[in-house]
Amino acid sequence: MTLAWIDRSEAGKLGVGGPDALAFLQALLSADVARVAIGDGVPTALLTPKGQQRALARALRTERGWLLHCERPALEGLFRGLWSGRIGWRVELHKLTLAQCLVSVVGDEEELARFAVRDPRTDAAAPIVGAEAPAVALGALGAASITGTEDPTPALAALVAAPDLTHLPTRCAGIPVRAVRTWAGIDLVARADRLPALEAALARAGAAPLDHAGWDALRIERGRIAYGADARETLLPAELGLDATTVATEKGLYPGLQTVLRQQRSGTVHRRLCRVHSDHALLASGDRLLVAGGDGGRPAGEVTSALAFDGLALVRSGAEEPFLHAPTGTRVRIEPLADAASSL
Repeated sequence: MTLAWIDRSEAGKLGVGGPDALAFLQALLSADVARVAIGDGVPTALLTPKGQQRALARALRTERGWLLHCERPALEGLFRGLWSGRIGWRVELHKLTLAQCLVSVVGDEEELARFAVRDPRTDAAAPIVGAEAPAVALGALGAASITGTEDPTPALAALVAAPDLTHLPTRCAGIPVRAVRTWAGIDLVARADRLPALEAALARAGAAPLDHAGWDALRIERGRIAYGADARETLLPAELGLDATTVATEKGLYPGLQTVLRQQRSGTVHRRLCRVHSDHALLASGDRLLVAGGDGGRPAGEVTSALAFDGLALVRSGAEEPFLHAPTGTRVRIEPLADAASSL
């Protein structure tokens, strides 16, 4: 995969601090944030009391508190839920969406490794050898968070091989950033006014700009959920296929947990988010899917996001093949998503 970048600064960004920040988030979010160490993160959700998706987000634990990132359509629900739940807690909520930019650097591990060992002062490529880019133990990433030091190369190189949502403050071409390892590559979060300089540095490093269609193609290929398209407040975690890391059941009470447990006990899921592929028809968001049969077929679901012949769709449980693309009448293939996760 060629190294590429996309400006995702429209994503929602919140800061949570204060003496009760950890306990506050543990009581409101679905993930077990108490297990998250400084320099790590976890995918999570904010549920309504009925267990529906108010927001999908990632929670990053930093030296000073927590950073929450979410798709822009989820921001209002996330902020309002936390704001209304703050009563009685010694916490501070900070709106960071407009104050910070977020650039996603996309590439495979080899491309990201080349990017990570570029000289941040000259943008010149350095050889990828042990002497030039010594390894840093993942447990030392926090200690190697080197915003003020001269050579951030070892920590950045270690970040490439780190688990998803590992993060650290460092520099990119001299620009202070928080680098976050993600499913697509590395996210760089910086002050909003540093965006032009960051884009110029990425261009000098040989990264090509990626448009939103390209991003959607990658997201759909990897089965990543976009809130506002594939996920919305009417859906339950089991319908999206969220895993036990995102929606934990072995922690204390949080909004929606009782619904999650009831659904687990019953085993009943009325609809599921699935991959959909067509060999002949171009798919589009909102296209209806049918189960082939008499009288033109029975409703089976709806495409939630798509690009060309591939997409994601919300499909009624129990529906059996063959499936048809309603606008064209051609057959499509459906595959349930397992352990789905948000694109951010």
